Amino acid sequence: MDFFKYADFAENFVGTNNFWLIYLVGGLCFLIVFIFQAVALFTIATNAGYKHKWMAFIPFFNTYYIGVCAQKNKCFNAISAKTVGIITAVFEFVLVAAYIVYHVAYSLVDEYLYFEEVTTIFGTGKVYYLGDVPANLSWAAWCYNHLDTVLGIVELLYLLVNISLLICFFQTYASRRYVLFAITSIIFPVSGILFFIVRNNKGINYRDYIRGEQARQYKMYQQYQQYYNQQQQNFDRNPYESSPYEKNPYEGNSGGNPSQRQTPPDDPFGGLGSDGGNGGSSGTPFDDFNN
Repeated sequence: MDFFKYADFAENFVGTNNFWLIYLVGGLCFLIVFIFQAVALFTIATNAGYKHKWMAFIPFFNTYYIGVCAQKNKCFNAISAKTVGIITAVFEFVLVAAYIVYHVAYSLVDEYLYFEEVTTIFGTGKVYYLGDVPANLSWAAWCYNHLDTVLGIVELLYLLVNISLLICFFQTYASRRYVLFAITSIIFPVSGILFFIVRNNKGINYRDYIRGEQARQYKMYQQYQQYYNQQQQNFDRNPYESSPYEKNPYEGNSGGNPSQRQTPPDDPFGGLGSDGGNGGSSGTPFDDFNN
C-alpha cells in the first residue's frame, strides 16, 4: 500500500497530466524502501532463527512475515502477531487489487468525463461528472462511481490492523519508542527504513521489558533510599560524639576528686587587688587611695 502513498506524493511534483511518470516515480521510491524492509526482515529472521526467510522479499508475503518476526508479542495480549500479519496481508492484497481495478476503470472512462464550475462559500471549483458511456464499459462506470467508497471502508479496516501489526513489531525490536515508530510508519511511508534501523536489536516480549524496567527503577529507588538514610544518620550524629560542655575541664575523670583536679591558672590581675592574693578578692586597685 505504500506504493500509492508514494504515487500521491509524486503527483504533487510531476503533475496530474503525466499519468505514467507519476507511477514511475512512486514505484522507484517504493522499491527503495521495500529493499530496506526486505533486508531488515531477512536479518531479523537470520538472527532469530526463523524459517522461510525468502518471504521477506515477496510482496504481501513480507507483510505476513512482519508478524512472524514479531511473534514474541500479541495484539492486545490476545491475538498472535502471526494472525494479525495474515489479516493485514489479506487486506493489503484486496486493496491493491481494488486500486488497480479503479485506476483501469478511470482510464477507460476518462474521455467521457466533463466538469462544471461551481461556486461555494469556499470559492470556485470544478465538479466532475460522468457522461454516457458505452454498454461494454458499464462496469468501469460503476467502479468509477462506487468503488472509491468501498475502498475508503476497506482502507480504514486495513489501517487498524496494520497499525496493530506495526505496534507488535516495534514492541519487539524498539520497545522504548514503539509508539513513535508505529505512528511515524503510518503517517509517512518509511516503515522499511525504520525496520532497517532496528534490524540488529534483540527481540523481546514487551511485558518482560516492562517488568525489567520496573525492577531496574525499584533497584535505583532502593539505592537512593539507602544513600538518603546514611546521609540522614551522618547529619543527626554529633561530630564531637559528646557535648563539649558536659563536664568541667578542670575536673578529673574521677568525678571531682580534689587530688586529681587540674589547678586553675593564676589570675593575672590578682596582684592588683587589696589582699594581693591569687584572685579571690573582690577589691579594686583604687582601694588604697580611698584609705
